[in-house]
Amino acid sequence: MGNKKKRNKSKKPPERPGSKSIPMSPELAKVVREQFQRFTEKFGRPPGPDDPLFYDRSADEPRPIIDEVLDQHMLEAMHKARIHPALIYACQKTGRIVIRENRKHLTKAELKEWKDAFGEWHRLHGG
Repeated sequence: MGNKKKRNKSKKPPERPGSKSIPMSPELAKVVREQFQRFTEKFGRPPGPDDPLFYDRSADEPRPIIDEVLDQHMLEAMHKARIHPALIYACQKTGRIVIRENRKHLTKAELKEWKDAFGEWHRLHGG
């Protein structure tokens, strides 16, 4: 009998150094599936592990959206959704969208940083 490699039977991909795995909600999973479909339609192949999930739609090859453009789209969407300005401020300051479903996946320091930013907005705006 030859040596057989053990296969990773877990459906979770291996984590990259410095990254953190957080389970997706059904809604987010739907958005990701839709993005995979758009990617496949645009580039004629499914995305690979190094391809950006959200890509520059004007590019002929997969490349990430410029951070400033992505930030602007996010800000516009948050305003359109009528998200409270304190939540937008905390998101912009920390780079995190914190909701009930994902807060359990944050470290105490990450949650404190977000709460501090949220409180800072209220202090700056007298509320």
